[in-house]
Amino acid sequence: MSKSLEKLPKTIWILAAGLLCVGAGQSIVFITIPPIARDLGLNEIQIGSIFATSALAWMILSPIWGSLSDSIGRKKIVVVGLFGFAISLILFSFTISLGQSGLLAGTFLFILLVCARLLNGIFGSATRPSSGGWVADISSIETRSRAFARLDSGFSMGRILGPAVAGLLLLISYTAPFFFFAMGAFIVIIFISLQKTPPMIFQEKKIKKLTLFDARVWPFLIVSAGFGISNAALVQTSSFFFQDVITPSSENYIALASVGFMLSALGVLNGQLVIADRLQTSPGSLVKLGVILNFFALLGYAYSSTLVEVYICLFFYGLGGGMLGPGISSSLSLSVGKEYQGIAGGFLGMVIPIGHVISPLISMPLYMLNPSLPYLLGAALMFLASIFIFFNKRHKWIRDKNYKEDRNLEVFENSQ
Repeated sequence: MSKSLEKLPKTIWILAAGLLCVGAGQSIVFITIPPIARDLGLNEIQIGSIFATSALAWMILSPIWGSLSDSIGRKKIVVVGLFGFAISLILFSFTISLGQSGLLAGTFLFILLVCARLLNGIFGSATRPSSGGWVADISSIETRSRAFARLDSGFSMGRILGPAVAGLLLLISYTAPFFFFAMGAFIVIIFISLQKTPPMIFQEKKIKKLTLFDARVWPFLIVSAGFGISNAALVQTSSFFFQDVITPSSENYIALASVGFMLSALGVLNGQLVIADRLQTSPGSLVKLGVILNFFALLGYAYSSTLVEVYICLFFYGLGGGMLGPGISSSLSLSVGKEYQGIAGGFLGMVIPIGHVISPLISMPLYMLNPSLPYLLGAALMFLASIFIFFNKRHKWIRDKNYKEDRNLEVFENSQ
């Protein structure tokens, strides 16, 4: 029989609501933009480059925002991230609308789309590391994976609600879904501003700077980067995969792909809220099981030829990702100690978009050679990651739960 669940602060759900808006906005963009941009005359490389520009800015600025949240406070940086995300979403949808009306075309349309997404990378990158630092501040070492699972479940729920709500709001106008979730982000900002932030913890003395190459950091970033590349390969090409391979004769391939993304997000939620949270699975086990499940799901996806096969693979891929996400987040949080929560979250936010940066250079060309190749690449990366986590000492340190012996990892005093 499982032990009773320790109560976690309600603030985590409010932060999760912010990530819900971000996840919904991102899912709408990823599902609708590739085929629409193709209709507007942009090729696959240009479409991938639009996302890559934003991801590159995200990579560069995420650790900076995380470090700032350590020094000037979590709340300010969370608000900046949500506000920047909302503005970029509005500008991006407005630009696409101008393209559809014929007022913008060609290179100028491409440049404006890149600029709109660039704003998302610059400011939107502030939300996740500062929210993650906040969650680490108010959770104990025993509940860390549960707390991160709840935080990340907001993003996953957004991936479900995004396509579902978009399907209804698109009947009103193309821009309606984008404005809806942008307004949601503004509402969450109000609730965030009312929350009490945890105390600052290291203003009295200067501590050693944490780097990417610290032995407490890079082993988890390696796995996260592999997952980021695999995920980008899947997300950025799946609309094309449905259109070209799974349902080549259907005009509703966007709707069918949306169902697949919703099933994947449903799998993520089960991984986060059932396996990680309700069953209280340890961080090390979450990472191990998540990597293995993702390998088999991506391998199956590559060889799928029917809707049923694709949907099954997407669900189990989501389930694996739902375990891997909080597993890596909580493992890194426990590994670095309480002084580095923001910057550690920033490092994690930096490596996750790697896939979106290199996808135009690798995944898109691979897709044009053979539609199955991007998913076989992802499966290969997950296979290598599974080998790595079994032999790396820091991953073994997490699996053996040695963090329970480290007094530096105690929950902050006076946290709520």
